[in-house]
Amino acid sequence: MKGRKEKAMKIRIGIDTGGTFTDLIAQEEDTKKLAVSKSLSTPTDPSVAIFNTITKAGVRAEDVAYFVHGTTVATNALIERKGAKTGLLITRGFRDVLKLQRVVRRHHFDLHWVKPKHLVPRNLSLEVEERIDAKGKEAISLSEADVLKAIEKFKSEGVIAIAVSYLFSFLNPAHEERTRALIKEHYPEAYVSISSEVFPQWREYERTSTTVIDSYLKPGMDGYISNLETTAGKKGIREMLIMRSNGGVMTTQSAKEQPITMVRSGPAGGVIASCYIGKLTGNPNLVVADMGGTSFDTCLIVNSMPTFTNKEELEWGIPIASTMVDVRSIGAGGGSMAWIDPAGILKVGPESAGADPGPVCYRKGGKTPTVTDANLVLGRLDSDQLLAGEIKLDLQAATKRMNELAEQMKLDLNELAYGIIEIANNNMAQALRLVSVDKGYDPRDFAVIAFGGAGPMHAVELAKNLHAKRVIVPVYPGAFSALGALIADTRFDYMQTSIMPSTNLDFGRINEIYESLEERAQNDFLKEGFEEEPMINRTVEMRYLGQNWELEVAIPGGKIDEKVVQTAQESFDQEHTKHFGWNLSGEKFEFVNFKVVAIATKIEIELPEMANGRPGKPKKVHPAYFREKGGFIECPVYSREDLNAGTQLEGPLLINEVSSTTLVPPGSMVEIDRFGNIIIEIGG
Repeated sequence: MKGRKEKAMKIRIGIDTGGTFTDLIAQEEDTKKLAVSKSLSTPTDPSVAIFNTITKAGVRAEDVAYFVHGTTVATNALIERKGAKTGLLITRGFRDVLKLQRVVRRHHFDLHWVKPKHLVPRNLSLEVEERIDAKGKEAISLSEADVLKAIEKFKSEGVIAIAVSYLFSFLNPAHEERTRALIKEHYPEAYVSISSEVFPQWREYERTSTTVIDSYLKPGMDGYISNLETTAGKKGIREMLIMRSNGGVMTTQSAKEQPITMVRSGPAGGVIASCYIGKLTGNPNLVVADMGGTSFDTCLIVNSMPTFTNKEELEWGIPIASTMVDVRSIGAGGGSMAWIDPAGILKVGPESAGADPGPVCYRKGGKTPTVTDANLVLGRLDSDQLLAGEIKLDLQAATKRMNELAEQMKLDLNELAYGIIEIANNNMAQALRLVSVDKGYDPRDFAVIAFGGAGPMHAVELAKNLHAKRVIVPVYPGAFSALGALIADTRFDYMQTSIMPSTNLDFGRINEIYESLEERAQNDFLKEGFEEEPMINRTVEMRYLGQNWELEVAIPGGKIDEKVVQTAQESFDQEHTKHFGWNLSGEKFEFVNFKVVAIATKIEIELPEMANGRPGKPKKVHPAYFREKGGFIECPVYSREDLNAGTQLEGPLLINEVSSTTLVPPGSMVEIDRFGNIIIEIGG
């Protein structure tokens, strides 16, 4: 890896662990040859599936010199609330920050609505006498007696993870750092997170919530990563990196220290790979449609760069204020189950059959029809195709269960199956609008890039729903997030709050903040094993005076002066117009949060180019259901490996490969580019 200390490299691998499948992309360093493999995930011990994929790819573990792992383990621990028992130390008088949350309500007129419970109960939120004031000066010294008393309380309650969030610690972390030292001295087996490191930014509730979540995840993620390291070490793998939520990678030690940065680890890989394919195909503006077995993930890519957020939520009202790729996820995967609500209305998801027992057609004990079963019944999946190269799909079992549901709803079998797919598509299209239309972007200006095991099967219908005109199905769609893990940069994000009105800007302080953040970046990259300095990008979050929320704009490197500020103000006016349709050009404003992104040079990966030529003949002709054509029509079924560069075909047709199936409806045109990507121009 360029920039990293020299080492012998043989094979580089990226592995993504999802809810249903675990995927691998491997590249030989010398020949640049790529290998792909896929195995069913093993939720009780994800390392089993990881090493199954390595074996299936024909890779010897001892030949692996670069290993990047993207995972949904942290996400699942949060969703299922299976983290550690956590306690909170907080400034006296602020004990109920987690309970109060924000004044807003999700359902304004529902008198019975109850705010979601946070991860720390009130009896484990303990006050400490101390105070840092709004200028970062010590107003009340830290009561070490209060800290020691709280430690004993936590021990007696079985708390093994402790979050520390004191008032204005982002301006002066001394009290938090001393508290951590006391915990390490008197309760060394406890895991500790301090807010001045996790999220050094103003807004007390968001900072406290994020720190609690980081602490809540620490013991479990430490155990997961340590187990993976031990297993990998025994098999001869020397080093492992972890995919970060911001689209970068980090060492396992960094992941253990701040597991909050892993919350979007899995989906981030697909977004990074999408940026790469967008550049390769000349499509810099993309809407991501990643449909796996359990969930559907989407993100907007503008000018070959993903959009980011630090306003994610565990559930409504419980923020995770860590910088991450702005991925929106819903429970809409191939395994999403169809069910009837008390009013007799057909619903699909969010509950999934997952990997075990899986859809009915997997023949692993699944009883409830899923989206995958519906696609199979309608001929959109070829029953002769082995899913992931190993699962024989049982059309008869799927048809039987679908018939039972159809009879219950008094519907024709095909109409029911089509309804299931249409409901799933509408759910996914709504998520696509959240990242595009709701952000001020017109999806007609974007192409849809579809991947995941089920994404290419639904892509054209999703694009039509958005009025997009093009779909890209990249190479290796069923293992695409693993490709993203393999090519991701090493990236760290830093921030510092310092609120300054435009009438009283302190240029010395601004320059001091940026220099301090950049120095932290250089030190952290040395710890990560880099000798070269990282590439630094600066931004600032601004708002008009009197506003409560900020927008982020770029700031150039070097000294900050009046000219730089003027340019930032103009950029802010433009950004405000894009988001809200208006601006207050020339009005007073405030700088709020100063931010730095540090990026190290990534591994260079080259997709092999394909030879031009005529496509091979279809493997078979297969009936598939299209309502617009009145029912089933005959579709040629191609093997993707038989489609050469320059191939042009007209739908309807199916394109099969080991990890996915691409459905091309009537009226759409397919072309294969020189790298093997499927480009679909949508008709109608």
